[in-house]
Amino acid sequence: MIAEIHSLAEYEAELAKPGLAVLDFYAPHCGPCHTRAAYASTRYTASMFLCMPVLMQVLQVNGVDEEGAEVQKKAEVTWWPTLVVYKDGKEIWRDRVPNPPSRKPLESLEYYLKTVVA
Repeated sequence: MIAEIHSLAEYEAELAKPGLAVLDFYAPHCGPCHTRAAYASTRYTASMFLCMPVLMQVLQVNGVDEEGAEVQKKAEVTWWPTLVVYKDGKEIWRDRVPNPPSRKPLESLEYYLKTVVA
């Protein structure tokens, strides 16, 4: 299950946890966000991440909500959708999905997680 981060306190609490956190910064009205989400939901499931040798969480941040906008500012995200990976609270990977959307950022994330982090 993908959890939603609703506040700066939740964001900081998640980053304080050991392991990996994949944050998906999005906006409900963002066309590329919907296209990327549809592709990801058919390709990735929670079980895919269970095979990782480290603890990993997948989280979403709605950059339109006031609280989400604070998190987005703290994370220095300026584009929707943006994927950011943290390990033990430190950013280790980031990519923006272009407009029109492509699968490259998700494929890059998958490769990174399988080869570099694992």
